[in-house]
Parts: sequence; C-alpha cells; structure tokens
Amino acid sequence: MRSKWITVLAGLIAAMVLVSVAIGLNTPDGSLKDSDTAKPSATATTPSPTPTATTPSPSATPARPTAGRAPVSVRGPWPGHPDSVTVTGNSVDWCPAVRTTGAAGAVAVFGKAAVDDAACAAVRFIFGKRYSRLAIPRDSYDVQDLDFVLPALATSTTEVFRPRVNAFVAQPDSVDVREELGLVVFRGEGTEAGAKHTAAGSGRVFYGSAYSADGYRDRAVWVNPTWSKVAISVDRSKAEPRIVAVLDASAAVPVFNPAERRDDMLTVPTHAMFFLRKEGSSWKVGGWQLTSGTYEYAKLAVR
Repeated sequence: MRSKWITVLAGLIAAMVLVSVAIGLNTPDGSLKDSDTAKPSATATTPSPTPTATTPSPSATPARPTAGRAPVSVRGPWPGHPDSVTVTGNSVDWCPAVRTTGAAGAVAVFGKAAVDDAACAAVRFIFGKRYSRLAIPRDSYDVQDLDFVLPALATSTTEVFRPRVNAFVAQPDSVDVREELGLVVFRGEGTEAGAKHTAAGSGRVFYGSAYSADGYRDRAVWVNPTWSKVAISVDRSKAEPRIVAVLDASAAVPVFNPAERRDDMLTVPTHAMFFLRKEGSSWKVGGWQLTSGTYEYAKLAVR
C-alpha cells in the first residue's frame, strides 16, 4: 500500500515539473501579464529588385563644319535681318525698316508717301538685285540669268543694261564689265585647277563643289543686311525731276575657313547712289553709281 502512494506521489511531482518547464518556455520569469499580446511571426517576403543605374544617352555632338555645305544657321530669307522688316514666306519687305534724311525738298515736289516709296525702291534694289544668289561663282552665265534685274529698271535704263549683260556673259572675268552690272559677282580668283572648292579670297572657299551653288542649297547666300538712312534729294537735270537716293549698305556671304575648320563670312560694303524716276505707280531705277568697299573676313555670326 505504501509503495503505491509513493508511486502516485512521484507521478504528481513529475507532472508539476513538466507544467513548470512549459510555462518557463513561454515567459522567462514564468508569468503572463495583461500587456503581453501575441505577436505575429514574421513571414518571408520577396525582396524588391534593386534599381539598376541607367546609362544616360550621350548628347548629340554637333557636326563639325565642312566646306560641303553652308551651315543650317543661315537657312531662311536673309538671316540677321532687322526685326522691323516684314517676312512673308521667302520674301522680305524692307520698307517698314527704311528711314530717310534730308528729304524736305523732295517731299515738297513729290509728297512724303512717294518719297518713302522711292527710298524703299533703292534699298530693295540693293538687297534684291545687287546682293543676289548670282554672287556665287559659276563656270559660265546665260543672258537669262540676269533677267531678275529688269523689273526694277526704268524703260530707258533697260535698253542700256542689256548690252552690259551681253558683255558680262561674254567676258565674266573682266572686272570693268562686272562693275557696270551694279551687282556683286564673285569669280573665284586664285582657284587652282582641279580644286574641290572655289576660292573666296584670304584662304577661304565658297561652300560646295567648285564653281557651283550646290553648297548653298536651301541656304541663304547673303546674311546680316545693314544700311544707313537714305539721303534724299531732287535731280532736275532731266525733263522731269527725279529723286536721288544715297545710302551705305553691307551684307555678308557665308564662306568656309579650311585652316581653322570653321564657318566664316565675307562682308561686302556698298556705297550707292540711285536716280529714281516714277513710271506709273512705281519708282524705277534710272541709273546708279555703285562702289564696293574693302572686303572683310570674320567668323560667321548671324545677328
């Protein structure tokens, strides 16, 4: 009987020990408090992919200037023109930017509106005829190449101009013949036989293949037009009075500098005197005295 109680007592003690060990596994001090709450176990998560550094696209490197073609900066009608002119498509109306001086005598004879129109006709001849695409040297010329000048001339002046055109077509290298035209026409003096490009003087060359205008395709031949106020007076030496318009002007043709591998420009100054007569509702050029100043070369900079 005694051994039975001993066996029961031993079993109770063993059970108490197991309960105590179980409680100790849950709380080290063997107690549970109201503030203790069950915390969810952490679950494994898939890590977000680490962003990879993107290589920036290299910026476009500007194409180096070449003698093959004039730069895109000289595209459009008369780059560098004053803001006060009016541009419509490929046409430039110079009149809004033209100013006169000393015009009182002419205004008394012809009226202010007529004088302003005459001054504009003088400026229009400078930048529409004298500085033209014909300036780029060619191997040869046809009479029709100069027809664009005729609408600006008085009837009597047209009769004088045609023989000058014929002389130029026959002898384009004659300086005297070219000066009588009243137009800026380069001839590429100094161009060596077999050269790829036409010489423009002082080590520069015109764009494109020699004696062609392909280097100025879709590009302006002249840039940066400037002119002074137009001095107006009256000429009474003919049967009917004429307006005399005097001004100084300049424009630059883009050229290439092989030594520096850069775009340059050749500026041609002009001193001009026009004799203008009224034919119908328009002022026409009845004569002129046009002289070129010293050519100047510089790095191309469109105003």
